[in-house]
Amino acid sequence: MTASVAKGQRGSLTKWVNGLACGAALAWLPGYSLLIGVLLIPLIAVCLLDSNRGEVMARMMMPYAFAALVHPFHMLWNADGSMDAAVMLLMNPMTSVVGWCAAGGGWFVFEVAILGVKLTRQFQVRQRKATIAKDLATLAEEWDEQVAERP
Repeated sequence: MTASVAKGQRGSLTKWVNGLACGAALAWLPGYSLLIGVLLIPLIAVCLLDSNRGEVMARMMMPYAFAALVHPFHMLWNADGSMDAAVMLLMNPMTSVVGWCAAGGGWFVFEVAILGVKLTRQFQVRQRKATIAKDLATLAEEWDEQVAERP
Protein backbone atom coordinates (compact mmCIF):
# COMPACT_ATOMS: atom_id res chain seq x y z
CA MET A 1 0.00 0.00 0.00
CA THR A 2 1.43 3.37 -0.96
CA ALA A 3 1.73 6.27 1.45
CA SER A 4 -0.83 8.40 -0.40
CA VAL A 5 -3.44 5.61 -0.27
CA ALA A 6 -2.84 5.10 3.45
CA LYS A 7 -3.07 8.84 4.04
CA GLY A 8 -6.34 8.98 2.09
CA GLN A 9 -7.78 6.14 4.16
CA ARG A 10 -6.75 7.88 7.39
CA GLY A 11 -8.33 11.12 6.13
CA SER A 12 -11.62 9.41 5.37
CA LEU A 13 -11.54 7.65 8.75
CA THR A 14 -10.95 10.99 10.47
CA LYS A 15 -13.90 12.53 8.64
CA TRP A 16 -16.06 9.57 9.58
CA VAL A 17 -15.11 9.80 13.27
CA ASN A 18 -15.67 13.57 13.24
CA GLY A 19 -19.10 13.00 11.72
CA LEU A 20 -19.96 10.51 14.46
CA ALA A 21 -18.78 12.94 17.14
CA CYS A 22 -20.87 15.76 15.68
CA GLY A 23 -23.89 13.49 15.45
CA ALA A 24 -23.47 12.39 19.06
CA ALA A 25 -23.12 16.01 20.17
CA LEU A 26 -26.29 16.94 18.30
CA ALA A 27 -28.17 14.05 19.90
CA TRP A 28 -26.97 14.45 23.49
CA LEU A 29 -26.14 18.16 23.70
CA PRO A 30 -28.38 20.00 21.24
CA GLY A 31 -28.22 23.31 23.12
CA TYR A 32 -24.44 23.37 23.13
CA SER A 33 -24.30 22.25 19.49
CA LEU A 34 -26.63 25.06 18.45
CA LEU A 35 -24.59 27.64 20.37
CA ILE A 36 -21.31 26.38 18.91
CA GLY A 37 -22.76 26.21 15.41
CA VAL A 38 -24.05 29.77 15.41
CA LEU A 39 -21.06 31.36 17.11
CA LEU A 40 -18.55 29.58 14.88
CA ILE A 41 -20.21 30.61 11.60
CA PRO A 42 -17.31 33.00 10.78
CA LEU A 43 -14.78 30.16 11.08
CA ILE A 44 -16.87 27.89 8.89
CA ALA A 45 -17.26 30.67 6.34
CA VAL A 46 -13.51 31.30 6.27
CA CYS A 47 -12.78 27.59 5.73
CA LEU A 48 -15.29 27.34 2.91
CA LEU A 49 -14.65 30.65 1.13
CA ASP A 50 -10.88 31.13 1.36
CA SER A 51 -9.30 28.23 -0.49
CA ASN A 52 -5.68 29.43 -0.13
CA ARG A 53 -5.31 29.90 3.59
CA GLY A 54 -8.77 29.30 5.05
CA GLU A 55 -7.74 26.42 7.29
CA VAL A 56 -4.74 28.27 8.69
CA MET A 57 -6.79 31.41 9.26
CA ALA A 58 -9.54 29.41 10.99
CA ARG A 59 -6.93 27.91 13.32
CA MET A 60 -5.77 31.42 14.18
CA MET A 61 -9.35 32.57 14.79
CA MET A 62 -10.30 29.58 16.96
CA PRO A 63 -8.78 30.67 20.29
CA TYR A 64 -10.50 34.04 20.03
CA ALA A 65 -13.85 32.50 19.16
CA PHE A 66 -13.54 29.89 21.91
CA ALA A 67 -12.70 32.60 24.44
CA ALA A 68 -15.93 34.35 23.45
CA LEU A 69 -17.82 31.06 23.95
CA VAL A 70 -16.86 30.74 27.62
CA HIS A 71 -19.50 33.09 29.05
CA PRO A 72 -22.39 31.81 26.90
CA PHE A 73 -21.38 28.23 27.77
CA HIS A 74 -21.36 29.10 31.45
CA MET A 75 -24.81 30.67 31.16
CA LEU A 76 -26.06 27.63 29.23
CA TRP A 77 -24.55 25.31 31.84
CA ASN A 78 -26.43 27.16 34.59
CA ALA A 79 -29.63 26.71 32.58
CA ASP A 80 -29.00 22.93 32.36
CA GLY A 81 -28.00 23.10 28.69
CA SER A 82 -31.55 23.07 27.37
CA MET A 83 -32.40 23.98 23.81
CA ASP A 84 -34.70 26.76 25.04
CA ALA A 85 -31.85 28.33 27.00
CA ALA A 86 -29.57 28.16 23.93
CA VAL A 87 -32.22 29.86 21.79
CA MET A 88 -32.72 32.55 24.46
CA LEU A 89 -28.97 33.16 24.58
CA LEU A 90 -28.84 33.47 20.81
CA MET A 91 -31.82 35.83 20.80
CA ASN A 92 -29.64 38.28 22.74
CA PRO A 93 -27.77 40.05 19.92
CA MET A 94 -24.72 40.73 22.08
CA THR A 95 -23.98 37.02 22.33
CA SER A 96 -23.59 36.66 18.57
CA VAL A 97 -21.93 40.06 18.15
CA VAL A 98 -19.27 39.34 20.77
CA GLY A 99 -18.58 35.87 19.37
CA TRP A 100 -18.33 37.05 15.79
CA CYS A 101 -16.25 40.11 16.73
CA ALA A 102 -13.86 37.84 18.63
CA ALA A 103 -13.45 35.72 15.50
CA GLY A 104 -12.93 38.95 13.56
CA GLY A 105 -10.25 39.91 16.08
CA GLY A 106 -8.47 36.63 15.37
CA TRP A 107 -8.66 37.38 11.65
CA PHE A 108 -7.25 40.88 12.25
CA VAL A 109 -4.36 39.52 14.34
CA PHE A 110 -3.59 37.01 11.58
CA GLU A 111 -3.52 39.73 8.91
CA VAL A 112 -1.38 42.05 11.06
CA ALA A 113 1.04 39.18 11.75
CA ILE A 114 1.38 38.51 8.02
CA LEU A 115 1.96 42.21 7.38
CA GLY A 116 4.56 42.33 10.16
CA VAL A 117 6.42 39.35 8.73
CA LYS A 118 6.40 40.88 5.24
CA LEU A 119 7.70 44.22 6.54
CA THR A 120 10.40 42.52 8.60
CA ARG A 121 11.56 40.46 5.62
CA GLN A 122 11.57 43.54 3.40
CA PHE A 123 13.66 45.42 5.95
CA GLN A 124 16.11 42.50 6.20
CA VAL A 125 16.41 42.29 2.40
CA ARG A 126 17.10 46.03 2.18
CA GLN A 127 19.77 45.76 4.88
CA ARG A 128 21.39 42.84 3.09
CA LYS A 129 21.23 44.68 -0.23
CA ALA A 130 22.91 47.75 1.32
CA THR A 131 25.64 45.55 2.83
CA ILE A 132 26.28 43.84 -0.51
CA ALA A 133 26.36 47.19 -2.35
CA LYS A 134 28.86 48.52 0.21
CA ASP A 135 31.04 45.41 -0.17
CA LEU A 136 30.90 45.71 -3.97
CA ALA A 137 31.90 49.37 -3.80
CA THR A 138 34.85 48.48 -1.54
CA LEU A 139 35.96 45.72 -3.91
CA ALA A 140 35.60 48.02 -6.93
CA GLU A 141 37.79 50.64 -5.24
CA GLU A 142 40.45 48.04 -4.40
CA TRP A 143 40.52 46.71 -7.96
CA ASP A 144 40.57 50.21 -9.45
CA GLU A 145 43.56 51.10 -7.28
CA GLN A 146 45.40 47.94 -8.35
CA VAL A 147 44.72 48.63 -12.03
CA ALA A 148 45.88 52.26 -11.69
CA GLU A 149 49.16 51.20 -9.98
CA ARG A 150 50.21 49.01 -12.94
CA PRO A 151 52.28 50.77 -15.65
